[in-house]
Amino acid sequence: MNTAALLEEMRRRDVRLEADGLTLRVDAPEEVVTDELRNTLREHKRALIRHLERERKRLEEADRRGLVIRWAKEPGYVALHDPTTGEWHELPASGCPQWIVESARLHRSRGRSQE
Repeated sequence: MNTAALLEEMRRRDVRLEADGLTLRVDAPEEVVTDELRNTLREHKRALIRHLERERKRLEEADRRGLVIRWAKEPGYVALHDPTTGEWHELPASGCPQWIVESARLHRSRGRSQE
């Protein structure tokens, strides 16, 4: 099982993992904690810590960037950056509130003036 799949499985079972330096902190419901779970976490500890640290840095960057609204590469679509996940979402401009379309236009005009 790869690290991302293992982490997803832990989250599905309501096991919360947190990397703190070289320590892997585990918060899990008592009924989920088994010897098998302990062994699995022990076996994958380093990879889980690395994955959690990368995830934390990505979310910090997303939060720092904040909400960004701009035109997508696909004509007629607006791209929105979600500051809570770091993901970009593309939506048809025709279905967006006017303030989103105006923000995308403003983003484009600022970009041209800085070139």
